[in-house]
Amino acid sequence: MSLVSEKPVRFHFLDGLRAVAATMVVVLHAFASNIIKLSDKSHLHILGTIFNYIDGYGVNLFFVLSGVVLLRPYLRKQKEFKVVEYFRRRFWRIYPPYFAALLFAAAVILFMNRYPTWYNSSGGMNIRFSLRETIHELPIINMDGNYYNLAWWSLGVEILFYLVVPIVVFLYPSRAKLTDARLFLAIVCGVLLTVLLQLFLNGWASDIYSFTYLVLNIGRFAEYPVCFMMGVLIAAKDFDLRHARMFFLAGVFLVFCSSAYPSFLMHLAPTGKLNTWLAAELYPLFFVHSGYGLIFGGVIVFAFNRRSLRDILSKPFMLWLGERSYSFFLVHFSVFYLTDNILSHFMASRSTLYAVLSRGIGLPAALFAAMLLFHFVERKFARGLVTANMFWPWQTQSLRNIGD
Repeated sequence: MSLVSEKPVRFHFLDGLRAVAATMVVVLHAFASNIIKLSDKSHLHILGTIFNYIDGYGVNLFFVLSGVVLLRPYLRKQKEFKVVEYFRRRFWRIYPPYFAALLFAAAVILFMNRYPTWYNSSGGMNIRFSLRETIHELPIINMDGNYYNLAWWSLGVEILFYLVVPIVVFLYPSRAKLTDARLFLAIVCGVLLTVLLQLFLNGWASDIYSFTYLVLNIGRFAEYPVCFMMGVLIAAKDFDLRHARMFFLAGVFLVFCSSAYPSFLMHLAPTGKLNTWLAAELYPLFFVHSGYGLIFGGVIVFAFNRRSLRDILSKPFMLWLGERSYSFFLVHFSVFYLTDNILSHFMASRSTLYAVLSRGIGLPAALFAAMLLFHFVERKFARGLVTANMFWPWQTQSLRNIGD
């Protein structure tokens, strides 16, 4: 594979989007459960639904960004693709921070087991530490859905996408062949294949993936192929604002269809029993994650075409947080576990004061833990960092306009 004179470019606004994605995930894990309970009591069910899926929004955005960042240099012939070198770099970029976070998460669960309170048996937090489980979680890809840190299920999905990158690179057509007609066909086929994959697994391999219950394991890759596909398309070719609008509106349409699907079935079904079965068995994620993949694909294309948005996303603090987004993702849930458990030794229940203190302490503690993980582990294996030596966020004030 020959190289061309075009050199790889690091787009700093994509780091800013990583900061946005990480914030979405952390906001859900910090606040959504309380907001959902409050919205249900206030009969504001739409608000509860939005917060119930806000971490999914962040995961979708991460997956689209992964496709863009990973594949752009290879699909544009800016860098020669060497399979062994590719997997070596992916391993050293992903695994050392994960290994450190795993040790921390195991220590947190061990502490919770040794000093239990009412918190251990509430909210699904009754997790058991064992050496066997720790070893079981070492490979990242986890088939049984057990995690010391429940946020890590998406890492396995990400690894599966990494595994197909060599196939994409060697089979992907040239940019000139990606016409609008072929682009439309690729998106339609991607959505249909995602639906068929979900139907197949639900019917013949429900222990891997099911519509009727949440499976926190590698099987959830069936929901996200379109997200990664959008990243691949944007990596391969420049799109304009017309395409950004098309992606965004198509995504909104799919999300609407997914949201309206249960009500549609309820109106069509002749009996109440059939209504319940249809809504429970056939609903869920036919289109929703494909829709968000298209929506965030549109947002990324819009950012490529709008300097004003790129400038916002490239602000020094956004860049600082974006470069630490992986560490933030890895440790935030474990810090929340630890904070909640320690407070539960001094408070008798999940009161309003408990909620305020647990999040008021847990959020900054999670960010600080991410800063430590980034400073002592992650930055040693990452390349092209701008804020690598800036431990505190206010140190970014020394940076001038970073640009694209």
